[in-house]
Amino acid sequence: MDRFAKGIMSIGLLLILLSIVGCNNNADNNNMSGYSTIMETNNLDNEEMIMGKYPFPNEVNEKGSSEITIHTPAGTSENGKTPVFFIDDDDSRIQIGIDAEDFDGSRQSFVYVDKIYLRPEQFVDRKDTSIGLHGPMLKPGIHTISFIQYEDDDPFNGKVTSYTEARYAVERKNRDY
Repeated sequence: MDRFAKGIMSIGLLLILLSIVGCNNNADNNNMSGYSTIMETNNLDNEEMIMGKYPFPNEVNEKGSSEITIHTPAGTSENGKTPVFFIDDDDSRIQIGIDAEDFDGSRQSFVYVDKIYLRPEQFVDRKDTSIGLHGPMLKPGIHTISFIQYEDDDPFNGKVTSYTEARYAVERKNRDY
């Protein structure tokens, strides 16, 4: 499917989603006022995600003994490094791996990229996961992945019990070859 057709389909889907969201009753969303929700459909694997569903906590510092290590095509974030990987216009999604250490397996870990909620994780019997980076997560610059655990798994009212983050950087490939 060419880019024009994908663009037309994306615009149509966006208009449909906007009309659905616009007709929704706001009474259920009163505790979310001030937070934006972005619905994004990933055409690569027909997975719908709700980004921004849970707010990023204000004025939080890293705490707890949990740690994450990002594994990108260009290396890892071990020892505080920020791995840089290069993308071009054809790269619409890049998969990265994440190793998680010392998380409380009885609680959900809320995953954020650049302070926007992505999805939950729970580390009981495993210590690794992956994230498909796409859209704004692949814009050139430095990006932050954060894993946060809340008291009672409540991102609205629960106290942060564990917070750790790691960074990755994206740069455009030089096409002068």
